[in-house]
Amino acid sequence: MGMEIGVAGMVAAMVVALGFFVWMVSSFYTKCGPNQAMIISGMLASESPTNDGGAHRVVIGGGTTVFPVIQQCSFVSLECMSIALEPKTPYITKDGTQIKFRAVAQVKVKADPASILLAAESFLNKTESQTAERVTEIILSHTRSIAGTLLYSEILHDLNGFSQKVQEESISSLMKFGMTVITYSIDEMDTDSAQLQSLVFDAAMKS
Repeated sequence: MGMEIGVAGMVAAMVVALGFFVWMVSSFYTKCGPNQAMIISGMLASESPTNDGGAHRVVIGGGTTVFPVIQQCSFVSLECMSIALEPKTPYITKDGTQIKFRAVAQVKVKADPASILLAAESFLNKTESQTAERVTEIILSHTRSIAGTLLYSEILHDLNGFSQKVQEESISSLMKFGMTVITYSIDEMDTDSAQLQSLVFDAAMKS
């Protein structure tokens, strides 16, 4: 009889322990949205070493158990960010002509663990405006550099080709931050330039 009570007590204790474990796991379950990534760091994190020597687990658009105290959870947005690119000073073309235009770029963090960790290292503690400011500097720098290799007329006659070059060069730099440029397009051209008006007039005369 005593043995039966002892076995029953052990079974009851195991059931209670199992129930407590299930409750604990479900209580600590954390989810992120479809356009978010979650980075888990700390003890029992996982096998994704980073430059700081720690280990991290990356969850993209899903959920996982995050144990308090021993683990920390951070979120990274995977949403596209629209950035207006308006230079403070005109670009200078190969033939010395000043050209000024407004462009718009769609930029986002790449949805793979390595890129997400790179983006977190660079921008996790930054506001969206601070991130956009850094990205803007990079793209404007490439725009200025590429404009300096082309004649004024070459840019105007092949705006798509110019935009593609800027996008490709910008992607190469932003990869270091885990980001990419989805689109880059010239939105508005300054039409006050005398040379632009001359080119438009010549094109009209030839048509």
